[in-house]
Amino acid sequence: MSEHGRRRRHRTVDRVVWILEAAARAPGGVTVAELARTVEAPASSVQDLVNGLVATGFLLEQHRRFRLGPAPHVLNLIAGRVVPRISRAELAELSRVAGTPVLLTVRVGLDAVYLARGGEDHIPRLVPLADRHVARPLLRTAAGRLLLAFTNEAERRGLLDELGRHDPEGVAEFRSVLPAIRASRISRSEGLADPEVSALAIPVTEGPVVTGALALMHRRRGRSERLRLDRAAARLLAHIQESRM
Repeated sequence: MSEHGRRRRHRTVDRVVWILEAAARAPGGVTVAELARTVEAPASSVQDLVNGLVATGFLLEQHRRFRLGPAPHVLNLIAGRVVPRISRAELAELSRVAGTPVLLTVRVGLDAVYLARGGEDHIPRLVPLADRHVARPLLRTAAGRLLLAFTNEAERRGLLDELGRHDPEGVAEFRSVLPAIRASRISRSEGLADPEVSALAIPVTEGPVVTGALALMHRRRGRSERLRLDRAAARLLAHIQESRM
């Protein structure tokens, strides 16, 4: 993208996004004071944003606490955007077949976000990342790289331009493996995000469209883990194909 067309962050937009995420992460809702601390802004400014979000259905208010409203879901319905829906029971079965933990992942902007997981994770510190849906960098995760590889080409160019501002080496390395990822429909991360983690990702599809990724992870010890993940992915792909017949 040109300098003129480069996407830049906007303080108000960032605050709105942080407010929505904070409300989504709080089952009992959040107060304006709590939101003000989250976004590090005056309560009066946050109140104005909250009022607008309530008026448009992005937030719901009850007893001066705010929860996520229905508007984000409705926008997805209007756009016809498909969010992969795999139950925890199904993920647990996929994990059993693969013999590794399985994490359902989607792309959100410049990040990969784990929606749910199946199986017990061999690396306990990774459990909160999945259960709390923590954003992970696209270029540094197997699932993120797969999702980026199957993003619309024009959008992918813009994303890579933006990512290149902060991680030019990562973008260059990704470009070099992009054809292989698209050809094999498999992506890998050998210690990119965590030196102790070896990961592999395969696509979740709705018809011809890649809507998400399944990430398989194992503690990284050497070539044996890569072969183990290859076999796990082969079992998983065969199981998915058989279940669709």
